Amino acid sequence: MKNWIKISLSLAVIIVYAAIATSTAKKKFVAVAPAAPTFTVPSYAYTPPAHASISGNDLKILVVEPKYNDKFKYADYRVFNDFKKFMSGDINESLTTKGYLVRGPFENYDGAMYADKTESDLLLNIELDFDLNDQNINWKGTEIVVSGRKKTAVYTNIYKLDGYFTLSGKVNISISEPITKEKVWVKNVQLKQRVIRIASKNEYKHLRDYALAFETEPTFANPFIPALKDYYKEILDITWASLDPNELSSLKKYVKEIREKKKY
Repeated sequence: MKNWIKISLSLAVIIVYAAIATSTAKKKFVAVAPAAPTFTVPSYAYTPPAHASISGNDLKILVVEPKYNDKFKYADYRVFNDFKKFMSGDINESLTTKGYLVRGPFENYDGAMYADKTESDLLLNIELDFDLNDQNINWKGTEIVVSGRKKTAVYTNIYKLDGYFTLSGKVNISISEPITKEKVWVKNVQLKQRVIRIASKNEYKHLRDYALAFETEPTFANPFIPALKDYYKEILDITWASLDPNELSSLKKYVKEIREKKKY
């Protein structure tokens, strides 16, 4: 009898451990769905390389926010709009660090008051002359049935894409007389070309629907951020090196001539 009791207890223990092991194994192999990709929130920042003496520079500059060239069709998309907005503040900081007295930055020229224009020595405009080439983006269409069968079937296409964009361009910096906007100094600097590889996963109803891709697909839009961060520093380094107080001070005589001719 005692042997039967021991055997029964042993079997019970084995069954309990087997149940625990099975439960643990199930927990270990539960598949967890990967988190859905999210849009990267860009953080653009620039630190001027050196500080200038404010006492040696009394130029008053009217600053308008950087703008894209009129042909750049992606200007209003979030990834490019954020880039431009961040840049305004850092250009202002760079000018202040060099000792300039800054009015602005204003969203556009018309946003500045008349007093801002008359009391400023110079007007600064920065144009971002960008080009985004999509020749190496491959759109692949697949025909699918949307309704009906056989002879009455109605078809449409869905598209996927892969490949890479080429981002290139230049930054155009101009100094003008603040009231007439007549230019007295211009500098155009070519930017280094950047390749932006895309790993899109979404499907699109329309060929080359970049507007939808930029606004709805993080895996499409996010790869642009590193390239734009490189451009951000490159453009602000160019701006810093170009806007030398000694050179810009010499432009005041042209501003004076223009105002005398226009009788301002």
